[in-house]
Amino acid sequence: MDRLKKKRSAIVMSLLLVISIALAGCGSNKEEQSASSSSPSASASAQSSDSGKKPLDPYEVVMVYPDGKQNDLSSVQSAMNDYLKKTYPEMNMTVKLNPIDWSAYGDKINLMMSSGEKFDLLWTANWMNYESQVVKGALLPLDDLIKQYGPDITAAEGNLLDGARRGGKLYGVHVHQELGNPQGIVVSKALVDKYNLDLSALKSGEFKDLEPILKTIKEKEPGVTPAVGPAFPLDAYFNSGSMESIIGMVGLDQRNPDPNNPYKVVDGYETPRYLELAQLTHDWFVKGYINKDATTPGIDIYKKFQAKTAFASIGSDLEIVKDMAIGNASPMANKSTQLGVDLLQIPMNIDRLHTSKLSATLQAISQTSKDPARAMMLLNLFYKDKNLLTLMNYGVEGKHYVLKDGQIALPDGKSQDNVGFFHDNQWQLGNQMLNYTRVGEDPNKYQNYEQFNEMVKSQPSPLFGFVFDPEPVKNELIAVGKVQSTYDPGFKSGQLDPAVDLPKMISKLKAAGMDKIVAEAQKQVDAWRAANGK
Repeated sequence: MDRLKKKRSAIVMSLLLVISIALAGCGSNKEEQSASSSSPSASASAQSSDSGKKPLDPYEVVMVYPDGKQNDLSSVQSAMNDYLKKTYPEMNMTVKLNPIDWSAYGDKINLMMSSGEKFDLLWTANWMNYESQVVKGALLPLDDLIKQYGPDITAAEGNLLDGARRGGKLYGVHVHQELGNPQGIVVSKALVDKYNLDLSALKSGEFKDLEPILKTIKEKEPGVTPAVGPAFPLDAYFNSGSMESIIGMVGLDQRNPDPNNPYKVVDGYETPRYLELAQLTHDWFVKGYINKDATTPGIDIYKKFQAKTAFASIGSDLEIVKDMAIGNASPMANKSTQLGVDLLQIPMNIDRLHTSKLSATLQAISQTSKDPARAMMLLNLFYKDKNLLTLMNYGVEGKHYVLKDGQIALPDGKSQDNVGFFHDNQWQLGNQMLNYTRVGEDPNKYQNYEQFNEMVKSQPSPLFGFVFDPEPVKNELIAVGKVQSTYDPGFKSGQLDPAVDLPKMISKLKAAGMDKIVAEAQKQVDAWRAANGK
């Protein structure tokens, strides 16, 4: 799956969160269960097994996760179970793989939870109902389970696990992966070379410095759109580079903070930076630098690159490469190979370490699990055992993949469509740094990730560790969301003139309750600071 699937805009994430919380209503949590109370027989027998007194009873761990149809799933499941039996006989467990199509995943999981269906491990995320699952008591608290059965999880993640804490308890285990994303500009290398375009001005980190280049393309390449989106300077850069979002457009202004109160919560629409980027985007729209169909649902900007009708995209999530720096152009190797078109990427922003990222892809244990201890044992293996992780991610060697110079390739004569097992869900589970790379990827991909992670961790968000509770303002969030849905597409695509339309939107947002949301966010931030000595 393309990583854009899990990287939603802050507004989309907030709306999904609002909907899930609203659905959860005011229902209280079910009584929380500790590791021992949820599975006394497993916990006790595991301890006795370590002392050689009593073996574990057989147990099937059911794994639920989103994925497309895999025709050869059964052979992969059998291979995983053979491997578990041979390598970890003392655990006496098998695995049952239960993938659900992405389009039905959220609804199906809710139904399984509400019906009390038995399953164990599930993939979840803060943009896929994690918050409401916690509120409804559908997930087990994991602190004791990890302490007893998750040493390799703790070794990989350390205190990064805390990003999934809610109410002081841990309900999800973060996948060990990249801790953020670089965002920036993707350009056609052929056109850069053809006109000997100088990209060094972009070391400023400001999208406005791309304008002379867009002007050149507009004048000299009439069949090429200078910049294609749906993302443009406003959408691409405001939330990632200007605001520390608390929920949607409410957060801390990092461009123009109050010197007397750097934790002052504001409405992002009222900041100077929003107006600046909205005006730049509108100017580019008027000058014909950006595509008129940017608001069309499902638009694929990379097809425009393939058709050689696009010069640049703005706001794309970039590939993580070695020694990334703002404004430094480098080949976008994986996407270039995929498209058959040489592309360059220029980072314009590199994420800070955000709490939200640490709950953006999680594994959790269902409250309906009959043996949470065994589920945690299996999850821990995915953080240390490359062979088991490879079976889950790539299938059976020789049948679903072969190794060529240490990289994953399809067997001769096979394609993604007919090999029987092919997905790109590596980011959903375990320690991603253990994975092989595919042929065409940078063999040092995961070393680059680790280097990148150190960069991200060196600049934590001032709100790192803070989680907003939307319940007190859930009605206002819904009302504000309706106003946003009316205006946001027009501002992000440049079609609306902010000088005329921004004051109108701000007035309607206030009428919908935006000031109440800001006040509630400020109240919660102040309480968090007091409790944590910030």
